[in-house]
Amino acid sequence: MAGSSSNFVHSSFAVGHNVVKSILFRIAGIALQIGVFKLFALLASVRSAFTAYLMFTEDYVQRLLFIFSRGFSHHTALVLFLTIFLLGAGLYDTLLWGLDSPGYIEKKSNVTATSVKRQMLDQPGYVVFSSTKPGNASALDKHFKEAMNINLFNSNLNFSLTGQVNIGKPETVPATRKFDPQKGVGPRIWLDDEGFSVSPDTYATFGSITDMGQPKSNDCPWKPGPNDSASWECSFENAFALGFLRDSPLGRPEIHWDDVSDQRYLSEYLRPNRQDNPWAVLGTGGDSAIMKQMFTITKGQRKHTFLSGVMKICSVYDWNAPFPADDVHDLIKRSWSTDPAQLNDPLITQIAEKIGVARGKNNSFQLGAVSKAGANSVAQVNFEYLNPEGTPGNVVYSLFRISVVNITLIRSETLPEPVKPFEKCDNYFHNEATGGKVYGTNCYQQGTLNKTGARFFGGLDTSAVLIVSGTLGDGSSNISSKALNQEAFEWFAKNERKLDNLLLSRGYMMAIDPNLVSLEVSKVQPAMSYLQVFLVVLPVVFGAIIWGLLWYLAASHYSASLLANLYATTNVGDTNTSADPQYIYKMPDIDLVRKDGTVQMATSTGVFMHGEEPEPSVSAVNIASQKLENRQSSYAPNNNSYYYESPALLPG
Repeated sequence: MAGSSSNFVHSSFAVGHNVVKSILFRIAGIALQIGVFKLFALLASVRSAFTAYLMFTEDYVQRLLFIFSRGFSHHTALVLFLTIFLLGAGLYDTLLWGLDSPGYIEKKSNVTATSVKRQMLDQPGYVVFSSTKPGNASALDKHFKEAMNINLFNSNLNFSLTGQVNIGKPETVPATRKFDPQKGVGPRIWLDDEGFSVSPDTYATFGSITDMGQPKSNDCPWKPGPNDSASWECSFENAFALGFLRDSPLGRPEIHWDDVSDQRYLSEYLRPNRQDNPWAVLGTGGDSAIMKQMFTITKGQRKHTFLSGVMKICSVYDWNAPFPADDVHDLIKRSWSTDPAQLNDPLITQIAEKIGVARGKNNSFQLGAVSKAGANSVAQVNFEYLNPEGTPGNVVYSLFRISVVNITLIRSETLPEPVKPFEKCDNYFHNEATGGKVYGTNCYQQGTLNKTGARFFGGLDTSAVLIVSGTLGDGSSNISSKALNQEAFEWFAKNERKLDNLLLSRGYMMAIDPNLVSLEVSKVQPAMSYLQVFLVVLPVVFGAIIWGLLWYLAASHYSASLLANLYATTNVGDTNTSADPQYIYKMPDIDLVRKDGTVQMATSTGVFMHGEEPEPSVSAVNIASQKLENRQSSYAPNNNSYYYESPALLPG
């Protein structure tokens, strides 16, 4: 019942334009005023108050004079209440506007982004940054739906990303080099027969420092595993820990342009732009955060689109306190999977124990793996227990960090023309772009090394980025439940595909083809509630009924205007309609004429006057230049208003 009542008063009936609403409300107000007027005319006829009826058409001043001159009587009561009710009826349309709830409805339709491309911002934001406190996962749906819609179109476009994208098909080729992770040829996504390929960071386990002026490095070797996978496990000196935390953000895709340049260590990274991409800072060090990005790589005429994701979970511990074995084990277990059946995997305990052994030796520790999931995807996971030093030999704190990186090829296409360099450069270089727009190259970053055979590789475009900070947990906490909020972690695992599709929608609009993206566009249309519709129809029906009753029950004099009554009862033009005044279909000119010292209204056929015999015709006279006497006189009230039985209306 509550729902049906709400629907009755809630705006749900579209009318197209507010002008239509205004006209309908005004018609209702006019109909109510007519109904009120006719109702009081009917009451006047019942009370034989013809004088009061004549006052109905006078202005407010004349009505007030009439009321004060007559005192209290049924005549004045009718005039007074008619005035009040007419004033109220005049505000009826305002009342109808006041019943708007809310007065409009949203008409939603799905369109391609191309149809509204003209309303896209000149510089749409390619980075969406979200920072919320851990917990309250129930509000994340609304939060991310709103966050993913911002900074794309002009504010006057009411739209929402649907997540529906015609992604396309990925195209890969067989590997051009033998799988050998110890030589840097680990799991990759291979893109052409020259060795063009993409992989997670192959230097993720390599660290270097300067000790006593001499360079020193630590390289945790990759061991080949089944199905073209690789793994690593090693403890190392704490002096290298700060470099792993500080030097580079997690999740950098590594681009191998071809086998020749790759063997000369000329692979390149898709790095976050420090000017506008917070991951350049947030991707290093601690903190629990998530980063997803869509990026494209173009070589020649071939353009490939990727979706990558990085999740890092951190917890900070006191170096001088005992090793927090339970918290480390709990963090590994809860981040392992959201499937309860996999939480008893013995690897969870083994990893926690190995970290404890390294900690017992006052060393930092790394353990991880990289593997391929089909031909189009690679994944990398790394467990790090790092003890950064403030000064040599003095550990400041311990940080446990879990990172997961996924890179997936989602689209391959051939362009009409090969990509062109943005500027001239004598080094190996590539174009750099964000949001589908090239802004420069990495020429100045290459220095003067490896210039032999220098050439233009292609283009890298960070098309769309989503960064989530704080929601996943507090990475500075030493308590496992705070470092990783389980509710938020499960929400992200459940809604990962939805977030991916929303991110791809943004990226495809800016960097691929807006015609491949579907939007839900809402247009606000004025609307009425069924209550308002009822209140518009009601006065019309009321006015029609009262008008009919007046026509059927009352003398026609109470339906006629003062002019019609005057015209009929003075028998102007020999109309013989004194007992039944009607509308005047052929209106003669009415002028003021002076006769015998008085001013009279007259037509071409006679004057308006009392008398049994009609007066001779008087020609119309223009009295605009005549001076009329201002005569004011009182009159005795005619309390014996006529009715049909009055002898005055009988013939003869």
